[in-house]
Amino acid sequence: MTANKFKNLATSTLLAYRRHIQAGLTLCAGLGLSAIASSVAYNWEYKSMQAELQDRLDKIATDIQRDVSGNLEIIRAAGAFYSVFDGVKKPEVKTFVGPALYRHPSLKAIAWLPRVSDSPEFLTDEIDLGLDLKANRIALENATKRQEITATDRQKWSSQNQPTVFVFMPIFTQNSADDGAELQPNLPARSPEILKGFTFGVLLVDAIVKSALQETNLNFVNVYLQDAMAPEAERFLAFYEAKTKRIITDENIKNNIQIGERAYCPDGSSCTRILNIENRRWLLQLRLTPEYINPLKFWRSLTVLILGIILTLVATLYIISLLNYTEKIEKIAAERTAKSKKLEQTLQELQQTQAQLIQQEKMSSLGLLVAGVAHEVNNPINFIYGNIHHATAYTSDLLELVKLYQKQYLHPPSEISEYLENVDFDFLSKDLPQLLSSMKIGAERIVQIVQSLRNFSRLDESEMKPVNIHEGIDSTLLILQSRLKATADRPAIEIVKNYSHLPLVECYAGQLNQVFMNILANAIDALESYNLDRGIEAAKGNPIAIAITTEYSSPDKIIVRISDNGPGMAENVKKRLFDPFFTTKPVGKGTGLGLSISYKIIVEKHKGTLRCDSTPGLGTEFSIEIPLRQEVKQAVPFVSRKISEAA
Repeated sequence: MTANKFKNLATSTLLAYRRHIQAGLTLCAGLGLSAIASSVAYNWEYKSMQAELQDRLDKIATDIQRDVSGNLEIIRAAGAFYSVFDGVKKPEVKTFVGPALYRHPSLKAIAWLPRVSDSPEFLTDEIDLGLDLKANRIALENATKRQEITATDRQKWSSQNQPTVFVFMPIFTQNSADDGAELQPNLPARSPEILKGFTFGVLLVDAIVKSALQETNLNFVNVYLQDAMAPEAERFLAFYEAKTKRIITDENIKNNIQIGERAYCPDGSSCTRILNIENRRWLLQLRLTPEYINPLKFWRSLTVLILGIILTLVATLYIISLLNYTEKIEKIAAERTAKSKKLEQTLQELQQTQAQLIQQEKMSSLGLLVAGVAHEVNNPINFIYGNIHHATAYTSDLLELVKLYQKQYLHPPSEISEYLENVDFDFLSKDLPQLLSSMKIGAERIVQIVQSLRNFSRLDESEMKPVNIHEGIDSTLLILQSRLKATADRPAIEIVKNYSHLPLVECYAGQLNQVFMNILANAIDALESYNLDRGIEAAKGNPIAIAITTEYSSPDKIIVRISDNGPGMAENVKKRLFDPFFTTKPVGKGTGLGLSISYKIIVEKHKGTLRCDSTPGLGTEFSIEIPLRQEVKQAVPFVSRKISEAA
């Protein structure tokens, strides 16, 4: 008794506060979903920031690499110029390299160094380099040994104290072996080529960085460039401070400012890129200032959280406000439920009426199907008797047993000998397997017919699948075979197939076969009526026929054309051809729903088009165009465009 009282009390309490419980659950669920949505937005914003940083870094690295590569190409071109022309004068050189220096501000100068000389002859009048290349003799020797462009580490422009990178390109010339003695002892001898000199280029580091950053928005993001192949104390090349928008090349100034925290990119590279500068490797990094990481960066997640909390509170307050109107709402709900039941009953009646009409049309098609099956199965069914497979095995065993008896008993009793002679056992043993084989052929014919019926009806395929259109057409023709054969009133209707190589088509196969059945059956009816009207003599001169043509309409559609050489139809008939219940057939022969249902199947179910082109006296053509792939709610597996064999 105590347990029942407790149960009743708990039940009454839950019923009394059920709406308050709903409000509490709504509040908890809303807050939880708001937190989840905010977390998703935060992760998305963080990944977007990383992707944005990676895009910026890739662009800067690409611009620097492109700028340096362009400068190196100019140096190579100057080297080719020097190697071909000897005794070039300064005005000529100025004309050659002047435009290139103007278009590439990061290429400070191009000079010609004949061999390794302490007093180089420069080719531009504007720049007085005043360089001492003794410190770069190792670089010159490496360039000579490798026979390729060699870049140095960070250098200082002596006159302007600008950080630069020197680039040396060795130039060789053909010479005889006797000239080898004139080479300097510090440089390796080459035979039959000797060192002619060097093309010398000066690259400004700050100009390279400035050119790469001029079109990049770097709010609160610093850029750090260093030489990875230089010693640890000499790796620094340049630093871009986003706050002051200046490029710092003085390492002392760089050491006195905050370079920022290391950034992270989605590829896990810590936003670092390696730049290949001929024989050297530069490292490019992004550094984030404290201003970059701030709550305003994540305003979307904060907005989602705030909106979620506001909506949750509004929903909770709304649910609580409904407590005073519960009885009224329940009463209105009851009235609407009654009306809904009445409407549902009316809808069911309409659906039943529609189903009856569709079923009537299906029964008409099924009548044709049964007639075709009866006609095709009638002859093969006479060959079927019992279980052919087992009968064949048993017969073979019995005949083998009799042969063994004959082998063991060469002189059987007279009664057995007479019986064997009366039944003509030798003929029976030969003819019986042939008889069973004939029955097997008949059974196989029945299997083929049943398979064709299944291909037509597709009763086991209620969902959209890739099918062979030609199989559906051939199955439909097999069903209608009895109506295509010659009769006492008319000759046979000729079927002309013009099949193209088609891929598999995603469709409702059974419904599409029903469309083929309706159109072909109407064509046969029209040809039969036309043949009776024109007489036997006219029919012999122009036999009736139906042509079926399939085409592949690129890129994603197929077309099936079914045409006849019948009487055609008038324009007023063609306009109402797809209207429900419209028919030109006698009463009791047609329902007027076949083409209407076919139109809905093609247009609504398959998103295609069904057209009729007809001219009185020239026949009629129905054109069915459907896409290869359908956008349906069910998940349809991808099927490759397998070319179907034309029947």
